[in-house]
Amino acid sequence: AESARRRKERGRQSVVRRPREVGARGGYLSGLIDSVSNALPFTKKGAVILINGKPAVEGQEGQACQEAMLAVRFKGKIFEEDVEEGRYFLLVSYGDPWSQRTLIAHGLAGLQGRVGVIATDGIWPISKGLPAIATKGWRFSKGRKQDSKSTNRDPFNHVRLKSGTVYLHELYSATDPRSTGRVTIPALWDSKTGRIINNESGEIVRILHQNFRSLGVNGIDLYPDDLQEEIERIRQIVYKINAGVYKCGYAAREEAYRAALIETFRAMDACESVLKGRQFLAGDRITELDVMAFPTLIRFDVSYYPAFRCHIRRMRNYPNLTAYLERLYKIEAFRSMVHMPTYA
Repeated sequence: AESARRRKERGRQSVVRRPREVGARGGYLSGLIDSVSNALPFTKKGAVILINGKPAVEGQEGQACQEAMLAVRFKGKIFEEDVEEGRYFLLVSYGDPWSQRTLIAHGLAGLQGRVGVIATDGIWPISKGLPAIATKGWRFSKGRKQDSKSTNRDPFNHVRLKSGTVYLHELYSATDPRSTGRVTIPALWDSKTGRIINNESGEIVRILHQNFRSLGVNGIDLYPDDLQEEIERIRQIVYKINAGVYKCGYAAREEAYRAALIETFRAMDACESVLKGRQFLAGDRITELDVMAFPTLIRFDVSYYPAFRCHIRRMRNYPNLTAYLERLYKIEAFRSMVHMPTYA
């Protein structure tokens, strides 16, 4: 009996002493996810991978190459003659920080009802723990609420199946039948031509406040001529924060995690200094910088601090950044796009 108790105690100690893996996941669960991820063609975040326009699971075995792990990029532009009310739709998820940027810009520009918004079913492309290979990724059901005056037009009439459900990867394939890479959100959809115009959040933000200015009720310019030099200077700092939290969370090695952690908090410290005596990051006006920074900063304490181990300091340890977030939160376009329960 004594021997059995000792063996049991040693077993407990071995579990306690086992080091946690670097990153957002660790231990047995991390190993399980890694083994499944290596066996099936989807990323750990659940993104669908396309090979020549088809989900990788339908392609030939072994086709999920390095090229396929990169995000598919649509970099189209919109010209003045193509600007039409009710023609374009933002495809978003309310839990996604990149989507949140475009939604904030949409609100600031006053494009409600003029450029539609269609949200995915659910906040992630993973349903009940099943990866994208089982759920087919981001999904838009028939009858999903659309913020557009063009209520008679089915925005997906080019690709909608009899079931009434459309998946984002189908819209990628409709845009480019040879699409190869990860399917990401948000995207700007042209319901007239049946294709994705752009799927890079920063470029979509600029399209919304510049190319669609004639449609918006606010006529806002988030990239004014007199602030462009300052915006570009500080953009590098904001980028290091936005990218840094994910470098911390998904670092495979301790050295990489430590380097990312230091770089992230140096950028946080720099932002704190920039905001000394300023209302917003570029000065006294809201710009693209504020739209880009807000989704990361608003999630920092509830998401990146505990889950991605960005835990040198909390947001509340930065008085200027905290006051800055409070100022932005008072603005309807920012406040209405905060869905805090989805960040934890």
